[in-house]
Amino acid sequence: MGTPAIGRELGKQSLVRRRWEKLMDASTENILEFLEQNEKWWEQAAVTCERTAADLAHGEKEVWQLMGAVYRERAEKHAQIIERLRQDGDRARSQDPRGLESDGARR
Repeated sequence: MGTPAIGRELGKQSLVRRRWEKLMDASTENILEFLEQNEKWWEQAAVTCERTAADLAHGEKEVWQLMGAVYRERAEKHAQIIERLRQDGDRARSQDPRGLESDGARR
């Protein structure tokens, strides 16, 4: 395969990769949006439990406080997953398909 043919092949691969990345970005954004909505829901559930607990008698109060703590933990887990997915996505976009980082350093 001559040099022009290699260049054309790399150009085709680059085009296919860009199309694939666009599809993956759209899919990932939908997943992130879903996770962000869940994170907000869990956080709101925690706040609701905490507010409810404030007006309850001893014994019942602790149950609601515990539920609030569990819901808050769930919200935090969602936030961690979202952050990790965003970092992974940013890292993947900064890499060249030939195995090079965007700054030219070999992976």
